[in-house]
Amino acid sequence: MVAVDYNAVVSLSPEEFESRALACAVERLADRNRFTKSDEEDLARTERLLDLQPGTLTRQGVDYFLEYYQCECGRVLTTYDFAFTGLIDAGHSKSLILHTFVGNKLLVNQPRKVRCSQCSRISAVAETY
Repeated sequence: MVAVDYNAVVSLSPEEFESRALACAVERLADRNRFTKSDEEDLARTERLLDLQPGTLTRQGVDYFLEYYQCECGRVLTTYDFAFTGLIDAGHSKSLILHTFVGNKLLVNQPRKVRCSQCSRISAVAETY
């Protein structure tokens, strides 16, 4: 498995990003039956997973969402599980994941499967925003 280099990731133009990102409008993300918004505790766990200073993600003022998925073990998947999957299954570096969250590149990812950090089961395809 080849790790992805953040410097090699090509950013979309602001116009292209905006047109593609409109599909995840705020009203759609607000639907708690469809999306899970990470709370401060989840973001703090994610910061620890990525060896970040406390507050690195929360002080960005950005909301993190994952398509709602409840694992067979009962856990509702969150941004933490998304980062966990990037490290474990995709072989991404902690730096790449951090830069994806707080970097200045405009990216729209295809939906992907997410691994439950509690029981290691792979979810159905989930969308992240």
